[in-house]
Amino acid sequence: MFTGRAKQVTIFIGETDQYHHQALYMTIIEMLRREGCSGATATRGVAGFGASSMIHTAAILRLSFDQPIVITVVDRPERIDRILGPLQEMAPSALITVQEVEVVQSGAPFKEGLPDLKVSEVMRREVATVHADSPITQVIELLLDKDFTAVPVVDDQGKVVGMVSDNDLLLRGGMNVTISLKKATDLDYVRELHESLENPNRKVSEVMTREVVTTAPDTILARAARVMVDKHLKRLPVVDGDGKLVGILGRLDVLNTIAAVHLPEWHPEAHAVGAQATVAEVMSRDVPTVHENATVEQIFDLLVSSTHKRVIVVDDKRHVVGIVADSDLISKVSRESWPGVMEILISKVPLGRASVEARKHIQKLRARFAKDLMTRDVVTVREKMPVASALALSAEKRVKRLPVVDGDGELVGIVGRTEMLRALLA
Repeated sequence: MFTGRAKQVTIFIGETDQYHHQALYMTIIEMLRREGCSGATATRGVAGFGASSMIHTAAILRLSFDQPIVITVVDRPERIDRILGPLQEMAPSALITVQEVEVVQSGAPFKEGLPDLKVSEVMRREVATVHADSPITQVIELLLDKDFTAVPVVDDQGKVVGMVSDNDLLLRGGMNVTISLKKATDLDYVRELHESLENPNRKVSEVMTREVVTTAPDTILARAARVMVDKHLKRLPVVDGDGKLVGILGRLDVLNTIAAVHLPEWHPEAHAVGAQATVAEVMSRDVPTVHENATVEQIFDLLVSSTHKRVIVVDDKRHVVGIVADSDLISKVSRESWPGVMEILISKVPLGRASVEARKHIQKLRARFAKDLMTRDVVTVREKMPVASALALSAEKRVKRLPVVDGDGELVGIVGRTEMLRALLA
């Protein structure tokens, strides 16, 4: 937790209010937990009335099943601002208030490792699934509309029989553009590419991964997270004793749990406590870097040769001024150039070895420089920052890789979620 300026949200609803056939107050609590909130409390009132003017009181038997519920959550201002939209969508008839507060004391700070929680306390219970005989086009449409790139495959009894991912569709499904580029392009354009599949009627069973790693609801979160890191998994199906799917544990769920108990309130003058690992110990010093006046050709060559999938842009003092990811190239060039850009990014070949058609598209961009294509609002971390704080920041800002700077603001490395999570679980 933290001390200092914060915001408090109060939501007034009824006990019988529902969202997708579930108790609304529990659904809200679950959503707040998934978003990494440090805590929330639902209080059942003894009497009250709302916009409908109906009096709710435990003293009246016929109304006792619809007591007022008040949900209170206190957190950092930016996190509260982020959850207001989902709250309004889930509870359009609720009274929701927000006020600024001052946190003068919070719970015990989280130092390292993961809290002693079970997977069932963190997992998402509503899981999108497909069947083995579903067409792969159904998977593509599902992934295009969601924020994940893999879904469990279940049989008629709800047992997990496989997983189908973005990578499976690329390797065995005949898909010629990665789902991860979906947000950078016109979705209609991506759908056009997917409709051109050689065999759009192929079944999920033909492309899915059959050897699925799963976990149980009562597994300790740290143990499940370690499996995800060791197996390079972003989503872990949660199954009961009969193998039936009961939830899904995503890497972001783990990171949000870290963020909920260890918010990144860190100062450059602070030092790591005890055996805490620092960012400097796990970062990579081999950073794909270009000057802000670098050409498009230089950016492409670095993007296709780097495992980081992004290029850091620096000024004359090697201060970070921007970042260029594959999605930036797609979103900031004309639609006419997309085929050439995508061909190079997907094939991962240097520009000089790309097809003539692809090179023609890129040649039209010769006047563009890194400063024209980069994203300017870059989240960076200091090399002395504890890994737990950097992971919490990564979850809070929804950033997978973070440039690392020294005390003078000079770029010294780059660090990703996987290596930080591995260090935290060591």
